[in-house]
Amino acid sequence: MNLPRYQENEEVGAALAKPAERDRQAALGAVGRFAAFPALDDPRPVVLLDDAVHVEDGFVTGDAKMAFLQGVIEAVEGAPEEPVRLLRVAQLRGRPPRAPLLVRGAVLLETAFGTDRGQQVFPAWRVEAAEVCGPIWVLAEEVLSRCWSPPAVAEDETSGPHVLVRASVDPSGRDLAVDFIGGSESLFDYEAEAVETPAAVAVVPQQRVRRALPSGTRITAEGHFRLVHVRLREPLGGRVLVNLDGTPVEVAQA
Repeated sequence: MNLPRYQENEEVGAALAKPAERDRQAALGAVGRFAAFPALDDPRPVVLLDDAVHVEDGFVTGDAKMAFLQGVIEAVEGAPEEPVRLLRVAQLRGRPPRAPLLVRGAVLLETAFGTDRGQQVFPAWRVEAAEVCGPIWVLAEEVLSRCWSPPAVAEDETSGPHVLVRASVDPSGRDLAVDFIGGSESLFDYEAEAVETPAAVAVVPQQRVRRALPSGTRITAEGHFRLVHVRLREPLGGRVLVNLDGTPVEVAQA
């Protein structure tokens, strides 16, 4: 969390109240992005934290990387069609690479992907390509069809800070322990406020100064791992815990 520098003790309390209100508004916007999430569906949709395509060990050349990012992909005869088609979805626009990325082969295996309910093992294509140091893993289309993502953030839309790291929920489903990035333990205490909808939950850490600070005290911009507890009105269930920037957060069973 970026904490501004404040000089006067009176300024500290007033200034710290502004981020709290800003973060509440960000939380409302964040849960709003998940309004259409079908939290009661069984089976529950998959909410990925990892990309559906990831390169295990990087690229030999920058041109190979740009071809990958722009979806400029070719394949040898006999290579499976599904992973090649999924790799051709451009992640980046720009000047075309000098040569396409050549897929030499692919086999359907399984590997772990991060989700908002922890690491899960899914079917995925292990793709071998020229000028790539290791395999490219491509989530199988059957799994992709079960994934859910919120609408993309509009260019003119502002979002809150990315402060929540991970969380755990007790067996009742109502008590959340949330790891987040906050201020120094020597200066700040935290409570938490939950913003809840039928589809999503956001947790807003509320910061307060632990002690009176002498006039002229400067608070530097530092980030520390902190923990806060919050009790929900209703069990979390299938709802998504979302960060203040609208991204999902991993929740584990305590």
